[in-house]
Amino acid sequence: MPSAVSCTDPASDAAVPSFEAATGTLLRQLVLAAGPLTVLQIGCPSASFTTGVAAAMRENGHGRVIACEPEAVRAEAAAAAVEKAGLGRYADVRPGRPERALATVPGPVDLLLLGGPPESFLALLKLVEPRMLPGAVVVALGVRDVTSACAEFLAHVRFSGGGYVSLPLPFDGGDGGGVEMAVRAA
Repeated sequence: MPSAVSCTDPASDAAVPSFEAATGTLLRQLVLAAGPLTVLQIGCPSASFTTGVAAAMRENGHGRVIACEPEAVRAEAAAAAVEKAGLGRYADVRPGRPERALATVPGPVDLLLLGGPPESFLALLKLVEPRMLPGAVVVALGVRDVTSACAEFLAHVRFSGGGYVSLPLPFDGGDGGGVEMAVRAA
């Protein structure tokens, strides 16, 4: 049985978890609880997110995270971290524009992780929505401090008729800070 993992930042004595540690723990919990077969990660804000999701999928014994990253340096860093951790079976890092890679992603998408420029979140979500079943989870990173840049996305997932049950999570830190989690309703 896997051991419990603390979400506090080991480099800090603070009792409050760092943004990356708390978000990483949340993603691990979601993967372990929901057992997704396909996780689509758009943007790789940190190579550890891709590696952490892939490690949780390995714990489940199935599934794959497909990470689409337009910046070549970030894509290479994520791919190298996945290979170094021996998780290549559970992760596929695809460099290039996410819109192009989405056509080759097998559906349905069980968990969608949105990183990168928040102003692109709604357009990307709408491209993926046809392949999201009820119960699929969307986690958007960096939304709190840039609400004007992603206002349409937030309105879409928070509106009662939008097809989601959504909640802003109180994680601090990181560029732009804040996490929004939404579950696709029936």
